[in-house]
Amino acid sequence: VHEVVVRALFGERLAQRAAERGGLFQRSQDYSAGPAFKQIPHPFPGTARSRVKADRRALDAIIDAEMAHKRQAPSGDPLDVLEALVVDGSLSDSEIRDQVLTLIGAGFDTTAAALAWMLWCATLAPGVWGQLRAEADEVLGPVAGGGTLDHSALAALRTADGVMRETLRLHPPGVVSPREAATDITLGEHTIRKGTLILWSAYLVGRDPEAWPDPLRFDPDRFRDLTPEQRKDANAAWVPFGGGTRNCIGFALAQMELTLIIARLAQRLDVAAT
Repeated sequence: VHEVVVRALFGERLAQRAAERGGLFQRSQDYSAGPAFKQIPHPFPGTARSRVKADRRALDAIIDAEMAHKRQAPSGDPLDVLEALVVDGSLSDSEIRDQVLTLIGAGFDTTAAALAWMLWCATLAPGVWGQLRAEADEVLGPVAGGGTLDHSALAALRTADGVMRETLRLHPPGVVSPREAATDITLGEHTIRKGTLILWSAYLVGRDPEAWPDPLRFDPDRFRDLTPEQRKDANAAWVPFGGGTRNCIGFALAQMELTLIIARLAQRLDVAAT
């Protein structure tokens, strides 16, 4: 999944180094998930912090080499995000590097974690795996034949889309996210002052009984045939990618990936809960 994200955003050359880059990212992920006291800044060599800093320098070198390649052999119209940033020229190399690492890091394990939960939920729900397979056979055609993948095919995968949405409602990869209030906000009897750090949870919103009837039940049909008012409420309460100007930049790509992957997996695999 990580390789798919990199190939789609940054091209084939960067995707070819997925294994190398993945190892560098994984050590950083493991470090950031560790106890806070072990992340206290220090200058000592031979520690986990120093190794992570070395990994960051190695990642920077990979991106710098790719930027140099884009400048030496421009393709004309930008073919990927990195090339577009290089051609635009409004950002420094350091800023481009940060943008690329942010995009890669955002899709490093979030989509893979969501896919794992999708497999789990679809396997436990009676009949759902068979529905996914029948739908994929009809819309995408035989596995060997490949079929045509376009917007119309994606829109026709309604069961796969429902499995994706219902899984992310119950198991969003980002459980808690921080935001800083851009202005004073009044919520009921409470006033949140501008500049206040706010923690909000897609996990809790997705399980709120006021927004979702029988919220703990996995129901891929929950999002079908909604009235305009119901769809408005569902859209407001379905926030695995955030919302507004801080919405995840990869929200559309992640939804497309997950929908197509679960459909093709249903065609290829027989799965059962153990």
